[in-house]
Order: sequence, then C-alpha cells, then structure tokens
Amino acid sequence: MEISKILVAVDGSKYSDKAFEYAISIIQNHKQQLLIVHVIENLGNIGYSNFNQLKQDSQIILQKYITKAESKGLKSSLRIIEDEGNSPAEKILDISEKEKVDTIIVGTKGQKPSEQFLLGSTSYKVAHYSKCTVIIVK
Repeated sequence: MEISKILVAVDGSKYSDKAFEYAISIIQNHKQQLLIVHVIENLGNIGYSNFNQLKQDSQIILQKYITKAESKGLKSSLRIIEDEGNSPAEKILDISEKEKVDTIIVGTKGQKPSEQFLLGSTSYKVAHYSKCTVIIVK
C-alpha cells in the first residue's frame, strides 16, 4: 500500500506528541503530505473571550507541530477546525474523507479527563468508523 497523504490529529497531549513523531517517522523521501489537524470542541456557551482563548491556544499547539514538520523538511498543511456540535472524531473523519487521506494517526488518549481510561473515545471512534487505515500510537 502506498501512502501519499497522512492526517495526524493533535491536541497537545503527550499521546498526540507520540502520534506526531510516529507520523514523521513513516514519511519516506518527503513525498507524502502531512495534514495536521486540531479540533476545537464547542463547549457550549463559554463566552466570546474564552472561545478566543481556545483559538489562541490552538494556534500555539499547531505551530509547535508545524515548526517540527518544517524543520524536518516535510510538506505540511494546517487545519484548525471548530467543532460545532459534532465530536472531534466526526470532524477528523470528515476531513479525512474530504482530503482523500490514506492514513490517519492518532494517540491513544487525549487531554480530556474522560479519556484517561483505556482507549480514548476519539481514537476509538476514528478507528471504528474510518474508511482508511488508522494507526493508534500508544
């Protein structure tokens, strides 16, 4: 199977750091495109200033990964997705289909306390519903 486009979902957690490093390690000859995705969850009515802070935090998280990818000479593109009611997993799956991604790489768990047990809900849903290959990095 030839891989041409990899989506790696990041949230700034140590598990997404490991997923990102794994994504970089499987890219060969810098031919594959790396799509870095971070989903900002809509947490309800948290207020304009709090939501803007979430967006700023998201930019910082993403810039860290973009900088690492570029330092390795990799082609990368950046997506910040605001979740409007759907789960992060659904957004990741939507993007993977629209972008015709070959492989999705996610960490086992995320930053949410509810995802600290066993396999995180986002990685579980992505693995279960994805139409392409999914790699879950521990």
